[in-house]
Amino acid sequence: MNYIVFDLEMNNKWGTRIHEIIEIGAVKINSDMELVNDFQSFIKPKLYPTISKLIKKKTRIKQEWIDNAKQLPYVIKEFRKWIGEEEFVLCGWGIDDLITFERNFKINNMNEFEYDLLKNYYDIQKKFINIYHLSNQISLENALKMMNTEPKHNIWHRAIFDAINTSQIFVEIYNKIEINLNPAGNQSTY
Repeated sequence: MNYIVFDLEMNNKWGTRIHEIIEIGAVKINSDMELVNDFQSFIKPKLYPTISKLIKKKTRIKQEWIDNAKQLPYVIKEFRKWIGEEEFVLCGWGIDDLITFERNFKINNMNEFEYDLLKNYYDIQKKFINIYHLSNQISLENALKMMNTEPKHNIWHRAIFDAINTSQIFVEIYNKIEINLNPAGNQSTY
């Protein structure tokens, strides 16, 4: 069993609710809780290819990186190939990135990936909140501070670095969580 800890960065056009993926970052953790590989790719959005000023400032992602990137269908095929054939659980910090995947798959007519890629999803943030008896969501940066853990990368809002930092939390709380797949293969986000 592998655990794919991932993060997304998104672009949106002012006044719309559409958030298109512009970067995916992920790390693969094996059953011994060892980080074995990572994946990073920029993605050229289909609907709004120009990065908003706010997103440029927040992520420091340059427009030319997006202009030279492949579109989501190609990147997801590469991502799925990178994940491999072994059973896996997709793990993220919160539910927002899962919802963004689902919406972007629909925008790009990629529904075939929803079951395969998203069938087993685990919300690390939700489990962290339960373990630490918090009443509200917590940022990744503040969660690491709460654990007295230095982030491996002190660059925030870049998918690959957020995925690596999220994996630190996942590995540290792994023994306190239960990730059990039910016989139907569906994973609860709780």
